[in-house]
Amino acid sequence: MPDSSGFLGEKRMRNNVIFKINPEKIDSKKIKIAARSIRQGKLVAFPTETVYGLGSDVFNARAVLKIFKIKGRPGNDPLIVHISEKETLFNLAKEIPEEAMKLIDEFWPGPLTVVLKKSNIVPDIVTAGLDTVAIRMPKNSIALNLIKFAGTPVAAPSANLFGRPSPTCAQHVIDDLTGKVDIILDGGRTEIGLESTVVDMTRRPFRILRPGGITMKEIRRLLGKVELNSDESDIIRSPGVLPHHYSPKAKLLLVEKGNGQINEMKRLALNFKKQGKNIGIMVTSENQNKFNGFKIQVIGSINDSRTCAFNLFSILRSFDKEKVDVIIAEGIGLRGLGLTIMDRLRKASNF
Repeated sequence: MPDSSGFLGEKRMRNNVIFKINPEKIDSKKIKIAARSIRQGKLVAFPTETVYGLGSDVFNARAVLKIFKIKGRPGNDPLIVHISEKETLFNLAKEIPEEAMKLIDEFWPGPLTVVLKKSNIVPDIVTAGLDTVAIRMPKNSIALNLIKFAGTPVAAPSANLFGRPSPTCAQHVIDDLTGKVDIILDGGRTEIGLESTVVDMTRRPFRILRPGGITMKEIRRLLGKVELNSDESDIIRSPGVLPHHYSPKAKLLLVEKGNGQINEMKRLALNFKKQGKNIGIMVTSENQNKFNGFKIQVIGSINDSRTCAFNLFSILRSFDKEKVDVIIAEGIGLRGLGLTIMDRLRKASNF
């Protein structure tokens, strides 16, 4: 892949400018160049604490449309608006319940997205024509500085082709979107590795539309009763709820936790091996020695859901690079971040 180094130490790959930035020591010159690109209607991929986002000026409908086009994203799938200051919230939303402010004060900046009634200044293309808007403040110094210097909220879905596993490092963005993004800010691996939790604050009881980096237990601790949305006939109010999300190129088979789980995984693996398929096994560290003779990727310990979350998408992408035909994944428990991990695996396997 052709590349060259140039101004401010950027790397160029097929028309992408890639700035490597240390999140502990922000290079404001590079951030300001990216921020100016946002203001000019260009697209910038940037790290957050969850996954990499693909950002544009939220008020530039033409730039937002480019996001949908290059991702291949359906127009009925709303985007999350990213902000760098809480005060911006009051310009974007017109109805903010007291309970929403409780969550915001506790978890912002952080992996929490709140869905609120939108103000008239938010373009319909951002919200897929809905009267609601999804807003969050990321907990990442590169993202916060980019938004601040851009001087505008940034509309940003994950920086990948629609339906693919979300990107947790700059290379994942390059793999999916080479030549389609104006600037990529490379801030290393993301901290959490799974997307934000999305809470609908426009209806009671409040609903978690997408489990994410903040657990249901943490939200219920502040708000009391909160439901996990299960109404498939409901309109799409949040990113990441359509089927066929997070899917690798390989066929993914999820074997849920329960009696006989490992034996079922072995049976499936042997059957596909007999068919001449290239098999990958995604397994917890406790069970990695039970699949000798197969390609193994260890997601983490059964008792460490944070590590499992951190590794999930990178493992799926790694198997694709190995040209695996079938991935057989060990399901885990639903406690804590386990609920989020299983949500992503179920969607990736078209559960």
